[in-house]
Amino acid sequence: MSSNTSVKVTAAVIDGVHTDVAVLGFSNCVVVLATQLSSIGSLIQAVISNNALTQQEQFADTETPFSEHDLPVDVKFVLGNSSATAASSLYEIMAIHATQLKHKQNPADHRPLLFGVALRLPREINSPTRDAEQSELTDLTKYTPVVNAVTAMVGDCRVW
Repeated sequence: MSSNTSVKVTAAVIDGVHTDVAVLGFSNCVVVLATQLSSIGSLIQAVISNNALTQQEQFADTETPFSEHDLPVDVKFVLGNSSATAASSLYEIMAIHATQLKHKQNPADHRPLLFGVALRLPREINSPTRDAEQSELTDLTKYTPVVNAVTAMVGDCRVW
């Protein structure tokens, strides 16, 4: 790695599972790797929406139109399954939260975030959601502590 690269690593036990987080800062992007499986798993590109940045610039002298959790983020799966599974939705939520936190901590940093994530999840959360009954069975709110813990770890390892 070049001297222009910053790397920070941390680990914690989340819901009884060892979780590693690495944050790497490059000149053109920030890479976040969050894993409980010692692999990258899915890779998601997340960037603050251009419309949100334009509106924030327009309201720079007043209160911002968005709170940190309302700031729109564009996400795109680069690697992994982006199909309609609860796991892919959970991974998108995690990428959005990490991107919003990065923007909150350094609004001037507009580099995209590449979020690699592989979590130990129950089998049913990785199945495609086919109907309303199955989607009710996969209530993602029970994963809020995992999302919050990983987001906090990312914030502690900031390289922006």
